[in-house]
Amino acid sequence: MTLLTRRQGQLILPLGAALALSLTGDSTMYAVLPNRYAAVGIGLGAVGVMLGVNRLIRIPGNLLAGALNDRLGRRRLFLIGLSLGILSTLSYSLVHGFGPLLAARLLWGIAWALINVGGYTMVLDWSTEADRGRMTGFYQVAYMVGLAFSPILGGTLTDTLGFRPAMRICAAVSTVGLGVAFFALPNVPPPVPPSAPRSLPPSRSGKLRSPDRRILQAGAIYLTLFFVSNGVLMSTIGRYLGERWGERIPLGGVTIGVSSLAGVMLALRASLGILGGPAAGILSDRLGNRWPVVRIGLLVGIGGFVLLASKGAVWLVPLGVALVSLSVGSLIAVLAAIVGDGSAGRRSGMAMGIMATAGDIGSATGPLAAYALASFLALHQVYLLCAGLLMLALLIGLIPGDALRPASPSPLPGASHNPRPAAPDRAFTPQRRQVRRAGANPPDRKDQTVGGTQKSHRR
Repeated sequence: MTLLTRRQGQLILPLGAALALSLTGDSTMYAVLPNRYAAVGIGLGAVGVMLGVNRLIRIPGNLLAGALNDRLGRRRLFLIGLSLGILSTLSYSLVHGFGPLLAARLLWGIAWALINVGGYTMVLDWSTEADRGRMTGFYQVAYMVGLAFSPILGGTLTDTLGFRPAMRICAAVSTVGLGVAFFALPNVPPPVPPSAPRSLPPSRSGKLRSPDRRILQAGAIYLTLFFVSNGVLMSTIGRYLGERWGERIPLGGVTIGVSSLAGVMLALRASLGILGGPAAGILSDRLGNRWPVVRIGLLVGIGGFVLLASKGAVWLVPLGVALVSLSVGSLIAVLAAIVGDGSAGRRSGMAMGIMATAGDIGSATGPLAAYALASFLALHQVYLLCAGLLMLALLIGLIPGDALRPASPSPLPGASHNPRPAAPDRAFTPQRRQVRRAGANPPDRKDQTVGGTQKSHRR
């Protein structure tokens, strides 16, 4: 079985390579700055600011990046984002002091907004309803690979050569990704949304052409997901282990340090995302309706947090983290595909900007809420609250399917196949029956929309 067709690989391979390599500098900062802060002339108290300020600037930056993508095009802004990312990584090796390093981290936040929103928007534009889940799933693999291996590379270079030489090498690695994107990444113009059929009443036509509710529902689930996983769980799992078992944890016949076990469980996030994203995306394509996959993913995440809240045996903790990580990995890909199904033509940039902003808000507020609650609740109770939040997200995913069913996309440049025609809307059926009864031909139209493709009729 072919994982990607030639057309899919034409975009995903260069785009994914550029994305993965762009993460080298930022991921290295998360791995080494808590121990190497003196090398850039800041105090320990400033480390948290430096690691979080790039996420704060992305909250407005994602929306701006989405609007610019819809207005100026995708490829150009993606390349600009990669260039700014290289400049920020190189700056880490040159700057000294709080202010200059803060400026470099803000620059990375702007760069990542352009990279993240632009990359996903290109995937949504290039794909069709028939393969959008597969393409978002494999694009996520590139992100997870970069997230998993960049800290290892950067940490090893820092231990071997020192902080500043390591950052220069990381900038060079990201430059390779820029070169791949510049020479191999195809131009992806946004598709033109099909016009509404003339025979459709205005109110019904507006309903079919307004996917905003679908995007907002996906965004609400996305925010909740990032809040409980990236925000709460990933920032507290080490403390949770220490509260329950101390510095050394008995595991079978051996003991393992809290930090080591926490690191292993954080690595599960990337490895299970690599597996879960494509599997869930392909399944949603085959079902023809992505929301059942979303509901399953949310149930898996709820199960993971319930295990963490149970205060059971030590092996239930990595199992719970694994279930939450699998849930996150599968849902990110499918929710992005839903946004692609629901965004019409040139609005996909802004739609992905909304999604990215929702994720950053969840990731930024999760640790703050977790430690505020931990001042008067045990962490296992906080995890139980997280399960409750995912249950609320599940209720959003249970809204009747007619309002959430993927819409047929417009024809895409470079597509080698057309999506399966959608079933005719009931508004057309009586009219067509009357035409057939009268024995007449349907009215002539220059362009008639059928299943998301433009069909030309010639006399």
